[in-house]
Order: sequence, then C-alpha cells, then structure tokens
Amino acid sequence: MESPDAARKNRIVSHMNKDHTRELSYYLRHYARASASAASSPEMRDVDLQGMRIAARGGDFTIPFEPALTSWADVKSRIIEMAVTAREALGLSDIVITSFTPPQGFGAVVVSAVVFFFFCSAALPWVVPESPAWPLLEAGFPGGAKGFRWIVKTIFWPVMGIHTVECYLFEGRLKKHGVEKFTGVWWAWQACCFVEGFTAFKRIDAVVAQKRAEKDGKKE
Repeated sequence: MESPDAARKNRIVSHMNKDHTRELSYYLRHYARASASAASSPEMRDVDLQGMRIAARGGDFTIPFEPALTSWADVKSRIIEMAVTAREALGLSDIVITSFTPPQGFGAVVVSAVVFFFFCSAALPWVVPESPAWPLLEAGFPGGAKGFRWIVKTIFWPVMGIHTVECYLFEGRLKKHGVEKFTGVWWAWQACCFVEGFTAFKRIDAVVAQKRAEKDGKKE
C-alpha cells in the first residue's frame, strides 16, 4: 500500500506536469541558469524534501530546496514561493497571454489603411502614363499621378522602419506575458503589430488589464 508521503509526492509531480509546466521552466531558467531553449518541454521527474528533479530539452536538472525541508506539508508552499521568486527575477508577469486578439474599431481602421498603403506601394510599377490608374489619379489625387508616386515612394522606407522598431519594442510585451517566440500566437501578434503599429500596444495592454481584473476578482 502506498504511504501517505509517497501519495503526496505523486500528486505534486502529477499536478506540476499537468498544470504548471511554465513554472517548471521558470525554475530551470532562474535557479539552474538554463536558457529558455534548454528549459523548454520541462517535466518534473521527482521531488523530495531536499529539492526537485526536472528534465527538459537541455537535460536533467536538480533544483535544491534551500534550506532543505523537514516536512511534506511544507513542499507546496515552498514550490509556490520559488515559482514567484523565479518569475519576478526573470522579469515576467503573472498575467500570461495564450491567444491572439484581432484588431477592432480604430485598430481595424489602421490595419486597413496600412494594408492599402502597402498595396499602393506594390502597385507602383503599374502606375504609369499608359495605365488605367493614371488618369484617375490625375483627376482625383492631390498632385496628380506623379504626386501619388512621389509620396508613396518617399514614405515607404520610413513606414517600414517605424513599424520594424515597433515590432522590436512589442517583443518586450510578448516576452513579459509569456508568449514564446515563433509560436502561432507570437506570429499573429507580431504580424499585426507590424501592420497596425501603436494600436497593437493598446490592445495587448487592454487584454492584460482584463485578465488582471478577472484574476483580482477571483481573489475577492
């Protein structure tokens, strides 16, 4: 028959592997100084009063409890405390973003405008005096067709540069809230940020604020 301590150990291991792999990665990155890549795909293999043994892509790691525990009743509180310490040391938030939220309202308008600009830029080789677009631009665009070509060419690289910098800065938001690089969610947020720019920052901040309110509401 399984002893009470063995049963408690098995429950902890099962629970951590099922619901807290993110925290297992935090332990490895902070206490074992493993890289994010080496700490990926973690699995708790064992836990006792001296510490935890966690396997990940970078190998097997032992994370000691300092000081060692004297009772199994203290294990849960210690691993929670260590997870918070590790997360804060890594500069990560307790609010995790797990999905992409598409633009709405003004954000959708910005996306449409920027996509239209990129379309105009891509179409420039066909905007020539012999093309059907030329007389339309001559009649309807301030500065005529030549003015259209000039303004699209002039602002193309500044637009590309600004939006590239915004994506670089946006990466900090994604990293802080647990969005791993090159995942589907990461690509969706970054692609949208590249197109829409600053409204992506406002939207992700709104998502975080909503999650924070929901989390705080559960505590009451």
